[in-house]
Amino acid sequence: MLADVDGNLLQADADALVNTVNTVGVMGKGIALQFRKAYPEMFKAYEKACKDDAVSLGRMHVWETGM
Repeated sequence: MLADVDGNLLQADADALVNTVNTVGVMGKGIALQFRKAYPEMFKAYEKACKDDAVSLGRMHVWETGM
């Protein structure tokens, strides 16, 4: 189910948050940068996955917060 909601995505009461990123390990602007600041460990895992060629177009790279 989809709902149009106003507010801060990073504070959403949701089962999952989606951050659209590139495959080169950079989160330098926009919502990607906000995710990087909010979840520095996620960025480290994503950056490593990019270096290991584990991130590719059309596939998800899942990082769990443990929450």
